[in-house]
Amino acid sequence: MAVLVTVALVGAAGASGAGAQEDFPPVDQPGVTDTEIRVGGVVTESNDPTGGTYESAFDGVEAYFDYINSKGGVYGRELVLDSKRDDAVGNNRSEVQALISQDNVFAVLPVAVLLFAGADLLAEAGIPTFGWNINEEWGSENNTPGPPNLFGEKGSFLCFTCGEPGPPQWLAKKLGLKRLAVLAYNVPQSEACAVGLENGFENFPTAELVFLDKSLQFGNPDFSAQVSRMIEENVDVVSTCMDANGVLNLSREMQKQGLDAVQYLPNAYNHEFIEENARFFQDDYVLTFFTPFEVRPKPRGLKLYEKWIKRSGGKKNENSLSGWINADLFVTGLEAAGPDFTRQKVVDAVNAITDYDAKGLLAGIDWTTGHEEDVDCMVVSKIVDGKFKPAFGKPNKPFICFADDLQKIPANPQVEG
Repeated sequence: MAVLVTVALVGAAGASGAGAQEDFPPVDQPGVTDTEIRVGGVVTESNDPTGGTYESAFDGVEAYFDYINSKGGVYGRELVLDSKRDDAVGNNRSEVQALISQDNVFAVLPVAVLLFAGADLLAEAGIPTFGWNINEEWGSENNTPGPPNLFGEKGSFLCFTCGEPGPPQWLAKKLGLKRLAVLAYNVPQSEACAVGLENGFENFPTAELVFLDKSLQFGNPDFSAQVSRMIEENVDVVSTCMDANGVLNLSREMQKQGLDAVQYLPNAYNHEFIEENARFFQDDYVLTFFTPFEVRPKPRGLKLYEKWIKRSGGKKNENSLSGWINADLFVTGLEAAGPDFTRQKVVDAVNAITDYDAKGLLAGIDWTTGHEEDVDCMVVSKIVDGKFKPAFGKPNKPFICFADDLQKIPANPQVEG
């Protein structure tokens, strides 16, 4: 396995050690004083039609900063989340511009937004930026590598339409499912997701796509016609590119009409939502790109996150964990940049890391290619009685991984951890 880039050690107690006595050099960078390194972030908190928990990304960053500051900070400076902006869905570009021109921050984190319209502003400014990679702007607009200073929590390349091998095809093969339905909204991101599923099952035909609907209206509560058609087509596996409310309405209608089909839910790792609606999702499957909370034994990174998110009073969920990972990668790059750090040195340091795993929270990201290659490792969990149970993998190796050059879906993919 590749080795993480060597992190610069500074002073007898290290860059982040409590009690370090070394006098660190002055740093002439935005947001940096002799005692603080200030960052700011932007999330979608208000007007979110999906009911997401994006604002919890702030909790994760603050919990991680509390952890680092308890050890003396970095280079004798405390880490401070100084600016928290809400883009209210439609104001992302103006809020990002304000981070750049008004807030005087050294780095931008977290970013957890529905629409990332300000991505190009951050790219042009060269500010080290860390966030939740669910938007194509992180690195795959027109399927091209993204800006070198934008770092997603699971890598920065996201190709909705590529049709690469992965859990949807493997899960169908593993469970012996043969007839697939795909449903999506008629909005660009959702449609692109559906195209990716189409292409994926065309390239790796473990199940036949017998029903496809990409014309659904966002917020549509009525799936009766679609479920009737799926029953006619004998569908036994359903994959969707919809928000939680849409998936719930679909599941209710499937239960009402008696459609007994497994759902593959790539965006449903939400404990409160699943517990409240357990009877509609029994024996369905959920995808995460990180180590879920239920994995045993817990890696060091998960233990630290759970300890400090509780201590800081933050919410424990996917978005706060993403914020924690963002902060961990930022600090890893900051320490590797050395005591005379600059924005560019931090960007260069992160892009030299060859196996970043956030202390076991990730399977491992090679940031030398992280802006141009898709993530190929993830954890698949089964929903049982309203709880998530990692269904595959092995102890200490919960991730199932798929090589980019696969010619067919393997019966037993590689496991990592």
